[in-house]
Amino acid sequence: MRWESGKGEMFVAMHIHNILNLDPEEPIFLAENSFSDLKQAPLTEKYLEELEGLGDISSTRPVQLVDRNDCAPIALAVYVHSQGFDHWLVLTNIISKDGCFGERVRALACNCAEEIETDAKSLREAVVEYYSIFLRNQWLCESCAREDLPYLDIGSFASARELLNEITDDPADDLVGGLASAEAIVSERNVRLSRILRDLGLDLSGDGAGADVLEICCGDGSATEVLRDLGYDPISIDYDRCDICDGLRSGRLRENRSIVLDATELTHFFMREFDCVFGFMVGPIQPFNEDMWETILRESTKVVRLDGVLVFTFYDRKELEFAEKIIGSCGIIGVTFENLPDIGYDRWVYVGRWTPQSIVPAT
Repeated sequence: MRWESGKGEMFVAMHIHNILNLDPEEPIFLAENSFSDLKQAPLTEKYLEELEGLGDISSTRPVQLVDRNDCAPIALAVYVHSQGFDHWLVLTNIISKDGCFGERVRALACNCAEEIETDAKSLREAVVEYYSIFLRNQWLCESCAREDLPYLDIGSFASARELLNEITDDPADDLVGGLASAEAIVSERNVRLSRILRDLGLDLSGDGAGADVLEICCGDGSATEVLRDLGYDPISIDYDRCDICDGLRSGRLRENRSIVLDATELTHFFMREFDCVFGFMVGPIQPFNEDMWETILRESTKVVRLDGVLVFTFYDRKELEFAEKIIGSCGIIGVTFENLPDIGYDRWVYVGRWTPQSIVPAT
């Protein structure tokens, strides 16, 4: 990730600046190129080895962040010169949970580093925000596949593509009318989805803004708005970084709560820390990708707390039945129902809860 100040780009103030007590205009970079890279953290290891080779790192103005709960170092920031300019480089084990990281940072920092207290949750949010800001500004892409198009809500446009098949005398009128119809469908869908979730009366721990919520396969965030309207502040993930970027640029997704992440690897990044896992319009589930969706569903059951809830919607009944079977084998007690009339979204709904009476989910 290169800072190219010569192109007139302005660095964006981020939460990580606040945590490190840095001026918002100071360039700052995380060592890894993506959130998912933080799990194995290969570049973090490389930089740690280089710093350890220096011995005395006092010239780098080191700052170590320590978790106020156990006083263990969870990040090290150093001021370096690289690729033609000075900037801060941040190394962290906030995702990798590398047990040796803290000891190595303390040895490096010794008596020459400033020490700042924070907490793991705040640092993780700052890291999430960092990658979202870079993604939204296309600093993580060699080029944008959509840069030659006027900005559109691509998710809504694609989901209602059938509306664009009616050709009018003026193709431009057809496009505008189709997009308007697509937005109307998304709006209707969200009203119905909101009603479903309200009727469920989930009674989550902490309720509303106090609940820890994960939304998998969020796309561009079309349904994320429903969760926020109900008072939740979900962490929203999707494997497609273009969808996440669309959601960030449209404002449907929030920078500190949106992650480009493969839902088949949830337990690599999260513990049993959520009161609810949502997944809207899960699928399509086909014979060729059933293994992938089975993994996603199983992973979802492993990140909910005791008494945690899973809520998934599907378009096809066979998809629902497949999911019910997989989730049930993980010890989740669930119910299903049909959501009519059919408007092409969320026709089938699954709601499950991991209760004390449930079988312990399989590993």
